[in-house]
Amino acid sequence: MGDVLQAKFQVPAGAPALDDFDTSLGAMPTDVFVVTRDRFGEPASRFGDFVWDFTAYTHDGRQTRRSFVYWEHGDISEQRAALIREAKLLVFALIWRKEGAALSPGTVSNYITVLCALCVHAEMHDISLATLLGDEKAVLNFVRTSCSGWMAETLGSLLGHFTRLGKEHLGFELVSTSAVESIKKRNKHYRSTLKQHPPMPTAIYSHFIHALKSELAGWQAVATPMLELLSQCGADRRVGRTIEQQLFVCKKWGLVHECLPTFEQLASPEVVAYIESCGKKPHVKSLSYQVNEAQVVCKLLIQTFAGMRDDEAASLPYDCISTRKVNGKTHYIINGYTTKYNGGLIKPVKWVTNQDGHDAIRAAQAIADSIYSVFGVRPQEAGKETRLPLFVSLGYMKLASGPMDPEHGRFLAGGVAIRDDSRLWDVLQPVISDADLRELENIDPHRAWRDEEKFKVGTPWSFTTHQLRRSLALYAQRSGLVSLPSLRRQMQHLTEDMSRYYARGSSFAEDFIGDDKDHFGREWQATQPESAALSYFLNVLLTDDRLFGGHAHWVKHRLKGPEGVVIVDRDATMKRFKRGEMAYRETMLGGCTNTGSCDKPGVNWLDIECVRDNCKNLVGSVPKLDRVIVAQRRMLDGLDPTTTEYHTDKADLDILIAARDAAVAI
Repeated sequence: MGDVLQAKFQVPAGAPALDDFDTSLGAMPTDVFVVTRDRFGEPASRFGDFVWDFTAYTHDGRQTRRSFVYWEHGDISEQRAALIREAKLLVFALIWRKEGAALSPGTVSNYITVLCALCVHAEMHDISLATLLGDEKAVLNFVRTSCSGWMAETLGSLLGHFTRLGKEHLGFELVSTSAVESIKKRNKHYRSTLKQHPPMPTAIYSHFIHALKSELAGWQAVATPMLELLSQCGADRRVGRTIEQQLFVCKKWGLVHECLPTFEQLASPEVVAYIESCGKKPHVKSLSYQVNEAQVVCKLLIQTFAGMRDDEAASLPYDCISTRKVNGKTHYIINGYTTKYNGGLIKPVKWVTNQDGHDAIRAAQAIADSIYSVFGVRPQEAGKETRLPLFVSLGYMKLASGPMDPEHGRFLAGGVAIRDDSRLWDVLQPVISDADLRELENIDPHRAWRDEEKFKVGTPWSFTTHQLRRSLALYAQRSGLVSLPSLRRQMQHLTEDMSRYYARGSSFAEDFIGDDKDHFGREWQATQPESAALSYFLNVLLTDDRLFGGHAHWVKHRLKGPEGVVIVDRDATMKRFKRGEMAYRETMLGGCTNTGSCDKPGVNWLDIECVRDNCKNLVGSVPKLDRVIVAQRRMLDGLDPTTTEYHTDKADLDILIAARDAAVAI
C-alpha cells in the first residue's frame, strides 16, 4: 500500500484543487500525471509537458505559463531532456512531498526560474542538477558567476526547502547546511545593500502629475469618437481594415466578402488628428495602441493618488470605485484585491483617493464599457462575483497581435505597463536639475546620489511605479515638506482624507488597513515622522528665514554655533522623531513642535495665543507672518469698526504686528 500525497499548493476560491498523487502506482509521476487544471477542471498541463500552466491559480486570471525550456538556441538533446526532467521532479517534490505551509503560485514560478538557471549552469559544465546541487564549490560558483541578488536570495529559500525534504525525497545528497547558510548570509548582505526606491523630487513629481492629468484631458476630449470606433472595429474583424486585409480575413475565417468601411472612412478628423499627434499613423493597430496608452495613463493616475502597488492597480475590478458623504463632503474609496502577505490568496482591500483618482477610474470604465459592449456585456448589471477587470485586455478587440476570446464569459485583464517605444517616457520624465539632486540629498544625505548614473544632472528622471507609493507617503502629510504651491494644491484634499482614514487612532484605520502589513496606509503612517523630520530640517534648521517663537529661540541659543551654523546630529534627530520624542507640523505662521496635546484654543487658526505667550513649541516664520498680517488687514477693511468682531480681530492684528516688530528688531 502506498501513500496518497496531497499538493501543498495554494488554490484560490473557485479554482480546482491539484490532483492527489498515489504512490502505490509508482514512486515517481508518469508523463501523463495531471499537474494543473484549468478553471473548468480540465487538464491544463501534465508532468511530461515542457510548459506548466498555472493560469487557473492566479487571483486575476492572467495567463501564467512557466516553461522548463531553459535554452535559447538549438534543439532539445538527451542532456537537455534529462535536465528538464530533474527540474520537474524537484518542483514535484516541492509541491507534493514537502511538509508545512502550502506554496503560492508566484513562489513556485520563482523557483522554476531559478531551476532553469541552474540547468543552464549544469549544461555549461556538463553535469546533472543532482551533481551541481550536491557540490558545495559548484553551487557557490553558480551563485558567484550566474546569480543576480534576487536569484541568489530565491536560491537560498529553495535550498532551505530541499534541505528539509532530504535525500529520501530528493534522490541525492544536497550540499551541506553550512553551504546553504553561507548563501543565506550572502543574501542578507544583498538585502541590506538594496537601495530604497527614491521619492520623486517635488518639481519632478509635480511635473509628472501635471503631465498625467494633461494626457487624460487630451484623451477625454476624443474619448467618445475613439471608443465608438473601437467598438465598431472590434465587433467585426473586417471593419476598419484595408480592402486587402478584409479579403484576407474573409478567406482565413470563411466569411462572406463584402466591401465594408475602411479606417479612413470611419475615423473622424479629430480621431485622426489625435492619433497623428501621438506619433502614429491612423489605422486599427494605432487605435488599439492609443486606447491601451489611455489605460496606462488611467492606471498611473490611480497609483499616484491612491498609493497602491502596480499589481493591485492592474487587477482592479470594474466596479472598484465608491463614494461616502461625510459632513457634506464626498470621499472616494477604491475597492480592490491583494495577494501580498496573504499566502498568495486573494484578499479584499480598499484605499482612499481623490477626485483625480476617481476621474481616472471613470475614464478606464468607459474604455472597458466599449470592449464589453462588443460581447453584449453590461458591467453595471453584472454581479460582484463576476469580477470583470477594469483594465480588460484589448486583445478581445482583435485589432493587433495576440487576439483573444472570452472563455465562458470570463474576461482577463490586459497589460497596462508603459511600452518601451511609448512617447509617454518623454512626456513624464523631465530632465534632472541640480535643485532636484539637492532635494534628494536633503532627504538622504548618506546616499551618493551624484555618483549614480541614473541621477546625473541633465539626464531624464528614471521613473518606476514604485516611486509613486514612496512619494505619496512622503508628501501627503501635514508636515510642510512640500513648498511648491502647485503640488500643495494637488495634495491638499488627499492629505486631509488620508489623515482621516489612515491616521493611528482613527476609527476608520482598522476598517481600511486591518492586519494588512503592506497596505499603503501603514507606509503612510510609518513615513509621518520622517516627513515631519525632513520638514523640520528644511523649515527650522536650514532655512534662511528669520524665525521667532519659543522653539526658534531654543534653536538659536542651543543648536547654533558662533558662525550661525546649526550643530545637530541629523541621524539622532531623525530617530527622536521616529520614537515620538520630537514632532513638527506646519501651521499658518510656521510650525509647531508639540509632541502632545495642545492646550491652546483649537478654533484660533492664527495661533494668536501661541504668539502672545511666546509658546515654547512655536517656530514662527517672519515671511509667513507678514503674509498673515496682510490678510488680516484686508479682512478688517471689510468690517464695521464699531462692531465687537472688528475690535477682536484688530486686537489679534496688533499682537501679530508686535511679534513681527520684535522678531525683526533682534
